[in-house]
Amino acid sequence: MYAHMGETDMNILETSKILSDGNALKIIAATQRRPCTAQELSNDLGTPLAGTYKKIKELELSGLIAPLDRKLTSYGKRVTRYTSLVRGFYVEFYNNELRVTLEMDRSDGPIRLSWNPLLSS
Repeated sequence: MYAHMGETDMNILETSKILSDGNALKIIAATQRRPCTAQELSNDLGTPLAGTYKKIKELELSGLIAPLDRKLTSYGKRVTRYTSLVRGFYVEFYNNELRVTLEMDRSDGPIRLSWNPLLSS
């Protein structure tokens, strides 16, 4: 099942899986507070750098985080800083129905998506 978001299609089932991953949520939360590089995320979260890069790529391909800019390190290397596009994420269970709501900032304005992951194919 897909939800149409402007010019971007989001795979709802895949997004549900990503949002249930602890490290993905930590990266989303960290990049909500401030833009971060992969190295900063790896250090702050205590995760291996290779795994952090892999999770960043997964989040970027899913449209949940985005590159903000590139900065020059003190060693003369350019690194990318990432920022979260997720502003809110809510899970509700009411009247025997599970509902996931995702509020996001997009270039064409804020959006709000809701779906029932149990009904996603």
